[in-house]
Amino acid sequence: MKRMTPMVRSRMGLVALALAAVTVPLPVAAQVIEQQAANEKPATVEGTIGMRGTLIRSNGFDPFSSTDLLPQVSLSLQHPFAREGAFGVAAGVSMDYGEANADARGTPSTFKAWRLSVVLEGRYYPRPYAYAFARLAPGMLRAAAVLNDASSPNGNQLADHFDLPAVDGSAGAAFRISGPANPVAAWLCVEAGYGWARSHHLFLTPAAPPRDQAKLAAVDLGTIDPRGAFMRVALAITY
Repeated sequence: MKRMTPMVRSRMGLVALALAAVTVPLPVAAQVIEQQAANEKPATVEGTIGMRGTLIRSNGFDPFSSTDLLPQVSLSLQHPFAREGAFGVAAGVSMDYGEANADARGTPSTFKAWRLSVVLEGRYYPRPYAYAFARLAPGMLRAAAVLNDASSPNGNQLADHFDLPAVDGSAGAAFRISGPANPVAAWLCVEAGYGWARSHHLFLTPAAPPRDQAKLAAVDLGTIDPRGAFMRVALAITY
């Protein structure tokens, strides 16, 4: 058996050191990532912006949409104020605004809706980079139904403005799309649920002083039920 020369032993030692340099830091790096996630500062403020689509299958909504879909922009501001293990609670406020346009009896029509809500949310964090949530959001729906009728008296608009009690119930999940070391985190949120609001009978009248309203004929478009299933996709920023 041949003896290894000093040069061969030196080269083998260098190879062993190189292998050790590559393999040893791998578990160390994994531990560092886990420690960063575990020691991450709890978020105190969360703002979201997203898109919401609500299906309103109501005959009273038909004059304002040919698809039964009310597209909306969603904004919210929340405070995750409690966390115990994998469970957490957040509360805040939210706003959804949307419009639908169509032709009613050959007349351009518009339906506008603002939903203002208080948000109560329970969360479950199975991983540092993901959580599931269930949300209850009671509030108020402020809506306006408008017909642009050039033949109407005292102007060319017939409108009905109304406020209704409303509540949303939904569930979804959020996935972190930014690194764990950054104190400002970005999350992709997806949820689905049902938005309820009380029914309203639509009587559209021209704009006029209150004393003249009784003299003007209203356009009766029937009852609208501004409620239905919805889905929302949003980007959340937490700090």
